[in-house]
Amino acid sequence: MKKALVAVLICVVSTFAAWDYFPVIGEDKGEAKIAYYEGRRGYTNTSWGPEFKIRYSPMANLELLSKLGYTFGARYQIMPNVSAGLDVGLPIPNPEWSFTPNVQFSMPLANALELGSNAELTIPTENSQTERTDFMSFKIGAEVDLTMGQNIAWAKLDLSSGFGENSDKAKASDSGRGLKISPAIGYTANVGNLALGTSIGMDFGEKSGNDPHNTYIGVDAAIKF
Repeated sequence: MKKALVAVLICVVSTFAAWDYFPVIGEDKGEAKIAYYEGRRGYTNTSWGPEFKIRYSPMANLELLSKLGYTFGARYQIMPNVSAGLDVGLPIPNPEWSFTPNVQFSMPLANALELGSNAELTIPTENSQTERTDFMSFKIGAEVDLTMGQNIAWAKLDLSSGFGENSDKAKASDSGRGLKISPAIGYTANVGNLALGTSIGMDFGEKSGNDPHNTYIGVDAAIKF
């Protein structure tokens, strides 16, 4: 029974809402995804996008990832429910690097119900032009996915924050980089190798600049190859 649950988890992982909360995709498989988000904080419109990322598995248990914004990463499946990886932000356009080690844990909760989680730490290097260093930051999150035939309903909660001081001796919590609490729900419809999704979420946290809270909706499309 355990082997069957693991097999199901690996086979359907490419349809999950968050790539980095669940196991790597199967060998010689890939996926590309584009998303757009629009939001409002009080009377101010907030938007970001498009977001684009692509991943591919050149060998068993290994996944390579690239994101819009000059970020590349790799994840390795250590065991069926645990993976670890590293994302590297290139010094483009700003002359500074960033390194984000991360670890994921996932497991079946019940028939058609899966739990995925992620923890990561982002470490920036000094900007070689300004000689300034930004805050380090962390994010932890968990997502629960309910599979309904070929479609998925999901809910997740992320906690993120900068911490410590930057090179100007300013604290993250005093610079709009404090704790942010981000719940979200969404739905993904899968038709063949195409996945279409929509989501709604909120950001809370006075010290992260979310007072009043930010509310956003998103749409995304992914193709598996």
